[in-house]
Amino acid sequence: MSFKFAEDIPSAVTREEAQCICDLAKGKRVLEVGSHFGRSTVALASVAEIVHAVDWHRGDMHAGSAETLHKFLENMIRYGVRDKVVVHLGRIENVLPILKPQSFDMIFLDAQHDKASVDRDSKLVLPLVVKGGPIAFHDYGRREFQVTEVVNAFCNVNGFRRVGAGHVMVVWTK
Repeated sequence: MSFKFAEDIPSAVTREEAQCICDLAKGKRVLEVGSHFGRSTVALASVAEIVHAVDWHRGDMHAGSAETLHKFLENMIRYGVRDKVVVHLGRIENVLPILKPQSFDMIFLDAQHDKASVDRDSKLVLPLVVKGGPIAFHDYGRREFQVTEVVNAFCNVNGFRRVGAGHVMVVWTK
């Protein structure tokens, strides 16, 4: 099954990166942390069993401060995946702790890119993925962000194996 690549939705997620995360998401229960306008959400929902998308939809220092919820929902409807997306509207640090542990087969993390946020978010998603499940981090290797440093430390501390594709780094949990 091929995935839907919503080229017209603004995003830094490339076709190659979308292919990578969709290969991991096929038929799975997916948690997406950071949705913005929904390019990656559309791709994931086109192949996953269900996608839980967590975002406060008010932007950040990198994405700008635009309100994105209305356009995000419009994109889900336009691409025919709205019925496969559960929207969790709120701050990541408030939403993730209330989700059931080990309830997701795969996680895609593409939220804020500063060291403190990536560190916090990686620690918050770890209990939510099934044992042996992948966590895919976006913007790995981009010099303007601090994702690489945090992911490398996260893997070293936990003994996780990592495999990359473009600016997506996949961490395989134990």
